[in-house]
Amino acid sequence: MLDFGLISSEVPKQFLVPNMLLIAGAGQNVGKTSFAVAAIYYLKSLGYKVYGLKITPHFHDVSLPYLIIKNDNFQISLEKDKSGIKDSSRMLNAGADEVFFVQTKTDDAISFAFDFVNRMANDNIVWICESGGLRNFVKPGLFLYFKLKGENPQKKSAKQLMPLADRIVEFDGEDFDFEVEKIMIVDNKFKIA
Repeated sequence: MLDFGLISSEVPKQFLVPNMLLIAGAGQNVGKTSFAVAAIYYLKSLGYKVYGLKITPHFHDVSLPYLIIKNDNFQISLEKDKSGIKDSSRMLNAGADEVFFVQTKTDDAISFAFDFVNRMANDNIVWICESGGLRNFVKPGLFLYFKLKGENPQKKSAKQLMPLADRIVEFDGEDFDFEVEKIMIVDNKFKIA
């Protein structure tokens, strides 16, 4: 594990990450991870090298046996447990080549943590990322916002993120109103077919 106390305090500017599918949503149980898993299965079937990324805006009280870096504001670990129930375990079980689990304490820490993780990847991968806060620092190739069918999310974060979405996806508890097969990658950039 690395302990980087010397990470710059300057907030990085917004990253352009065309090879990322970013998923966010209006709370829990709106289908974010289920869709991420389906997208990983789909992209792997097409031969892509897929990295998963789960970012949570708080520290969980969980054991992180594959901790890569930890400081006061964020920690990054590799997910290696395919049989677990965490979102990152589900991504790995779906076939992602690598899955990073990032926990942060501040909004700015999300940017620093992503910068660190992104430097460990190469240009030949595609990212499937579940995080709302990352959209404040990243312009992904495709940003999907998930909500329950018929609900109008009122949280401040929803009102901020929904207008930025390339597509708002509704989930009825079983199905989505958007098929994963509508996702395509052209010149290493996510698009909607």
